[in-house]
Amino acid sequence: MTAAQAAPAAPPAPRVERVSVAADGSEANGGSGAASITASGSHIAFSSSATNLTPDTAPRPQSSAHVRDTGTGQVTRIKSSLSAPVISGDGRYAAYTDWGTHTVKVFLTDLRTGERKQVGGASKDSSHRPALSADGRYLAYELRPQHPADPHRIEVYDRVTDTRETVSGAPQGSTHDMTAPSLSADGRYVAFRDAGSGEIWVRDRAKDTLTRVDDGTATALVQLSGDGRTVAMNSADGARLRDLRTGRTWEIAGAEAEAVSPDGRHVLYKDAGSTLRLRKLNNGRETVVGHGVAGPGAIGAKARTVVYSSPDADVVPGDTNGVNDVFQWTAR
Repeated sequence: MTAAQAAPAAPPAPRVERVSVAADGSEANGGSGAASITASGSHIAFSSSATNLTPDTAPRPQSSAHVRDTGTGQVTRIKSSLSAPVISGDGRYAAYTDWGTHTVKVFLTDLRTGERKQVGGASKDSSHRPALSADGRYLAYELRPQHPADPHRIEVYDRVTDTRETVSGAPQGSTHDMTAPSLSADGRYVAFRDAGSGEIWVRDRAKDTLTRVDDGTATALVQLSGDGRTVAMNSADGARLRDLRTGRTWEIAGAEAEAVSPDGRHVLYKDAGSTLRLRKLNNGRETVVGHGVAGPGAIGAKARTVVYSSPDADVVPGDTNGVNDVFQWTAR
């Protein structure tokens, strides 16, 4: 066989790095998870109960929000947080939940200046499940009114104009709660779930239209793609994705969708054995990423990078802490 007839060389193996470590590489002394990555891959947000990822010694809740700069390796801890953060595309803004004056509230922090703002409703209303636009201008969240008879609704806060807009809708007379907001990169589209019926809706804020996107069965919303075009969902039959422009759908039986790429062309899903697989929708080609758990925002631009958490000690050498860690998988 001549060199010209030889089989092409196999593509380079992906690179996997541990994210939940201190800037000097020290292992975390607590578990980490709930990771998301900016589309550019410049920053990774995650939650960790570790106390040694940053040098500060300020009091911390049971699990704290952290942001890692992938360029410098520097880890920043958001000192007052009850949940994993979501971050803007440039890594400047972070949104998360913390205790407000009376209830749990969503907070928006400028990581460059340290300015922190409480967002969401009257003093005794609570707010949860934040989602940020790419530039950090728009923040969607679930508002839970103080009175139990008032249903939960989805609002969008505009940081620039300091205004709030209710974007959720429901059948006339319905008292169903609206939950799980997901926001497009430009803040124009908001997806959310009717918790009473299991229906999934997408609001176009520019045209003030509301579109139902589920298949008629009780469905869980996973994520709206950054371009606002593809919705990832999970139904009783498995993972389901819908292209809002063409109406085309893809289904992966028995699987659980974890995230959709910013351009809507790839889905990260978990099979029955908790193996994470990255699938290109137009041709069905798949790559095994790892074993563990991922969530919305886990895929970077062009699906070249994925973040996930795993308890496995053999993902990278030297993992001896015996707890869940966050990993970054990068195709080469």
